[in-house]
Amino acid sequence: MPSTRPGRGTTRAALGLVIAGVLLAGCSGPSSDDSAEPASGGKVADGSDGGAAPENAGGGAMTGGEPTTAARVLPGGRDIVYRGSISVRVKDVAAAAEQVEARIRAVDGVVFAEETTSDGGSASESTASLTLRVPPTEFRPVLKAVAALGKRLSQSQTAEDVTTQVVDTTSRVATQQRSVSRVRALLSEADTIGEVVQIESELARRESDLESLEAQLARLKDVTELATIEVHLVGPGAPEPKDDEEDLGFLAGLRGGWNAFVQVVVVALTALGALLPFLLAAGLVGVPLWLLLRPRLRRPSPEASGG
Repeated sequence: MPSTRPGRGTTRAALGLVIAGVLLAGCSGPSSDDSAEPASGGKVADGSDGGAAPENAGGGAMTGGEPTTAARVLPGGRDIVYRGSISVRVKDVAAAAEQVEARIRAVDGVVFAEETTSDGGSASESTASLTLRVPPTEFRPVLKAVAALGKRLSQSQTAEDVTTQVVDTTSRVATQQRSVSRVRALLSEADTIGEVVQIESELARRESDLESLEAQLARLKDVTELATIEVHLVGPGAPEPKDDEEDLGFLAGLRGGWNAFVQVVVVALTALGALLPFLLAAGLVGVPLWLLLRPRLRRPSPEASGG
């Protein structure tokens, strides 16, 4: 009685169809480079310590389907990126910086970066810039504590709702992980060199996409788990930090043009001062020589007079 078992050729044909299906699914799947557009954060210039607005109670504009949240509101169940910046004039920059660091340690935060400068060599003209990472619940209290160190020069804060982006990226990571697992299973069943090379190439591409998505998700979790605050401490004699927006407009252009004109004049006078000794030396030698040779140059030649 003849055997009805499928041959090795039939098995290879079936495996080839499965590989082709997986590759086609990978090509038509969502690209890892696509990401949901996060809602734009609303900038709040905190000129006064007013009361907090109620969450999503007409105070936040709708942008791209996501509510724009004021920085002073901490909504539950949302992924919010808090960022703030504050400049304070203090009597002692070093002492104020130590107080800020002590406050950050007390709330389990991190001083991510710190830079202290003293342009005039005096403590009163020194400045310090600190980058703070604090839990979102301590975002407002830390800003108030820093403002209480001296005279607040400027302050701004933003809140950006990235809940949709976090959910979308998490879903893409899970989908890509399942896709990588399927391709790895196919690789273990490949028989020929050609099949191995083809599947390994596809596996490398999908693993790269997975790593990119995981990095995006890790970044989103990092900026939502800890708020960022840029602190600028200014001594009594140090100039006030300039805002980039102040460098725009007619007056800013006029100041820039005048500064450029002064620089050109200074360069020209410097070049003239460098050349002046050579010009004087040339005049002392050249003028007497020209006066000595001038009569001979004007005297007619004998041939001209005899003709």
